[in-house]
Amino acid sequence: MPYALVTGGGAGIGRGIAQALARRGVNVALCGRRPQPLQHVAAEIEALGVAALVAPADLSDPAQRAALLASVRAAWGPLDILVNNAGLLAGGALHAQPASQVAQAIAINLLAPIELTRLAWADLQAQRGRLIFIGSSMSFVPQPFAALYAAGKMGLRGFAEALRYEAEPAGVQILMAYPPGVRTAMTAGMAAASGVPGFHLDAPEAAGERIVQALYKGQREVTWGVGEQALRRLFALAPGLVRRGLHTQRHRWQRMMSARPPQDA
Repeated sequence: MPYALVTGGGAGIGRGIAQALARRGVNVALCGRRPQPLQHVAAEIEALGVAALVAPADLSDPAQRAALLASVRAAWGPLDILVNNAGLLAGGALHAQPASQVAQAIAINLLAPIELTRLAWADLQAQRGRLIFIGSSMSFVPQPFAALYAAGKMGLRGFAEALRYEAEPAGVQILMAYPPGVRTAMTAGMAAASGVPGFHLDAPEAAGERIVQALYKGQREVTWGVGEQALRRLFALAPGLVRRGLHTQRHRWQRMMSARPPQDA
């Protein structure tokens, strides 16, 4: 039976993806920093009739990244599906963020998915496996007071698109997912600070199902959300107009991105 490793699998989109994979008969290894949420999701997955493996790790630590891959291989053999979902939403004015936070954000949002992909590459080639990367609207349109997050998401998009030249001849599928705002611990503070009544966030379970559907259809990319798609298209056509609009909203963005300490998935 195939298995997947889902980073950030204890909550949010990662949990939704893990559940969607389990419904398709895929065993799931769950990675996150905190064991308790992972154990809760593992019980949900096992109730769907497949196996779950709890594999806690701090993905900002290179040694723990390597140990993670080694531990899941030792338990279940070569990896079939790698879901690079874990992310850290570190926002606010760049000068106010300590160096440790800068390093952690780049490590989790960019270095960890690159390194996990490198470490898993031999397995994915042998299994003709699948890779999922989770981007966002900031993969295309950087937004105020989100410089670190935008750097990670834009870098991840570039990495995945360049890697396709190596993946496709090897039979490895890459899916880039660009979900809209999704209801998670990371986004709850943003919604509260936005000042917008009825600030819409998608359900993480629905987001996970949509992403896995796209994976099994063989899509290269999945993106949704009317506002996000409109912003992406407008930025491609008239970037100056979008930048001016975002500049007028910079104080609201500062409130949203600075409302709470960094949250990771």
